[in-house]
Amino acid sequence: MSAVERVRHQVAIAGRITDAQTGRAIAGAEVRLTAVPPALTTPGLLASLHTAADGHFHYLDLPDGSYTLSISLPEAGSRYGTAWQQVAVSRTVQGKINLATADIPLPPTTIKGQITNPGNAPIVMAEIRVRGSGEKTFSDGQGRYVLSGLEAGARTILVSAQGFQTATETSPPGVAGSVSTLNFTLTPSPS
Repeated sequence: MSAVERVRHQVAIAGRITDAQTGRAIAGAEVRLTAVPPALTTPGLLASLHTAADGHFHYLDLPDGSYTLSISLPEAGSRYGTAWQQVAVSRTVQGKINLATADIPLPPTTIKGQITNPGNAPIVMAEIRVRGSGEKTFSDGQGRYVLSGLEAGARTILVSAQGFQTATETSPPGVAGSVSTLNFTLTPSPS
């Protein structure tokens, strides 16, 4: 009978991918090693993986050196951009891997701004919606709003609030992961 040898793997790189606007974990994000040290002789074997439901990921048993991580969410189309982070893997004198952490915010395609009246006072609970989709939000106590995770491209935004005329404006044609600012000044409805 042969002896069984126990292999103890060590986590080399670990991290969590979150939405840059909300801070929420992103499940299923693709984490790729886009630059690796020459000591990694088979980079294709572990080039990419996907985050767990809680946004976490890890790579095991990597050789020492500098790594570049590329993070994206291909299934989301242009709703998110790409993020990159460089990390270094090293070992102690005893050969134990020093864990490299990489907590990375992924930028969603976002339109944000403020809703005010002609006197520049904030309008609370104004409805901000994207024409032709079910995406909408409401302005907060300072009249601010954020529409996050939108498909990239020009969008027609409609803003309505009780006692005011509806306003419409087209956002700039942003790219995946971009943030556009679109402020509105609503005109009071005629009495």
